[in-house]
Amino acid sequence: MQRTIQTLILTHDPGLVTEFTAATDDIGDDVRFVLHVEEDERRAIRHATERPVDLLIVDLGQDIRQAKRLAQELRGVDHPPVLVATYRRQEFDGEDALSAGLVELLRSGLRDFLSRPLSRPEVQALIDRELLARGEQNPRSVGKVLSFVGSKGGVGKSTVGINTAVGLSRSGSVLLVDASIQHGVAADLLGLTPEATLADVAREVDRLDERLLAGLVTEHSSGLHLLPAPSNAIDAAAVDEAVITRVISVARRAYDFVVVDTFPLLDSVTLAILDLSHLTFTVLNDSGPTINGSAELLRVLERVGVERSRSRVVLNRTHPGRGLGITPTDVATRLDRPVDHVVPYSRSVLSAANSGKPRFISLNRMGAWQRAINRVVKDAITATISPVNESAPTELQPDRSRIQAATTGGVEHGAQ
Repeated sequence: MQRTIQTLILTHDPGLVTEFTAATDDIGDDVRFVLHVEEDERRAIRHATERPVDLLIVDLGQDIRQAKRLAQELRGVDHPPVLVATYRRQEFDGEDALSAGLVELLRSGLRDFLSRPLSRPEVQALIDRELLARGEQNPRSVGKVLSFVGSKGGVGKSTVGINTAVGLSRSGSVLLVDASIQHGVAADLLGLTPEATLADVAREVDRLDERLLAGLVTEHSSGLHLLPAPSNAIDAAAVDEAVITRVISVARRAYDFVVVDTFPLLDSVTLAILDLSHLTFTVLNDSGPTINGSAELLRVLERVGVERSRSRVVLNRTHPGRGLGITPTDVATRLDRPVDHVVPYSRSVLSAANSGKPRFISLNRMGAWQRAINRVVKDAITATISPVNESAPTELQPDRSRIQAATTGGVEHGAQ
């Protein structure tokens, strides 16, 4: 029976891919390599944590920090890849620096090192020892990550996202992450007074694991767990892209669903959330300016790698009746894409928010509003999508450049 070895190489050097292919081209008829290449660290982490990867090779260069971050992110997953680093001796400042760096990486969890150019006997010995001798392992599974975004505040994004999280809690374990860092409202809408926030996570991020995360969340009566936004802008400054990436990476190993509410601004934190999301729900209301801003936001999301297969549009009716004269068909025409969900206007949503009790669980009867949220919940549960953007180019610009390139000529998606 042929063994398939899923291999991921993180490198900017195409020569490493050529060397590895040459070293494994005749390893045996019973072994087949499926090779993936990433040039961006975040995409490599996402790939390795979302899908089974047997062998992950990282090209060291002079900086061992990237390999250490990979080892940290992949620690404790159900199907951990064999993490191997490649290096060139001349890139280190002498043998002492090389030895110290390799020892440090071994302590971080790397399995082995390969010097470049790659040697066929060395590579084949590694494969025999670390992969073929271990046999097949069962593929791992992780929780589904759902993000809720909007082009401006006041469109009901948090209300829809939080009630979706409450609905999902009936089907599995849910962590709601309030990543609207500068102005989070999840705790208020849920009627909770948390003792810890994302700012506390930022202080402990280097040792964050499932057990520590469990001690920082607050449980709601529906069963969902909340990790709220910082309580003030000063604490919020500590929550950066690395913190939010670590939180989501750990959370999806512990929960069936991770629901992330975002701030209406496309920055590096939001970009990290989007990269890790299985589904992104863009929420808008039925006002002309918001529809136009959302149309631009959807175009920007596609430019930064959120494919349409991972994207949903939710039209949240925030005005009674048809007073504005804008129909879902009109919205779809302006967006140049279908509206996936329409949430009807409901006066009781405001009173539910003021009481700190999500409407989804505040009424016994199943009205039109609950049915609409149920459809969003069902979509989140049943959607079958690839968590890795296979079609996107492997070379990605740094965060600020990606954002600038994607939004050139467009609008700024800040709170209005």
